[in-house]
Amino acid sequence: MTCRVIAGLLALAWIAGVALFFINMSMDNDTLDLIVALVLTPLGLPWNLTPIFTGGSDIMRIAFALGTPLINILIVWGLCRAVLRRLCPRGC
Repeated sequence: MTCRVIAGLLALAWIAGVALFFINMSMDNDTLDLIVALVLTPLGLPWNLTPIFTGGSDIMRIAFALGTPLINILIVWGLCRAVLRRLCPRGC
């Protein structure tokens, strides 16, 4: 149950950030730019720094910013499940 809640909250934050990104693209609003950056950047760290160090284009940076939070969500979900299996082998 706890794993689902944690991974669900992260996924919900990611979906909200992606939705705000596409809303911002249609409205061209500078305030939403900041909100999108504040939501998506921490969710995707350290993976979203890859295009900066490899010299990626702007499109590559946007793709990484939108997609890399999925990596962290999957890592958190997998680690949480592994820890709970270890602590509660019969299921809690």
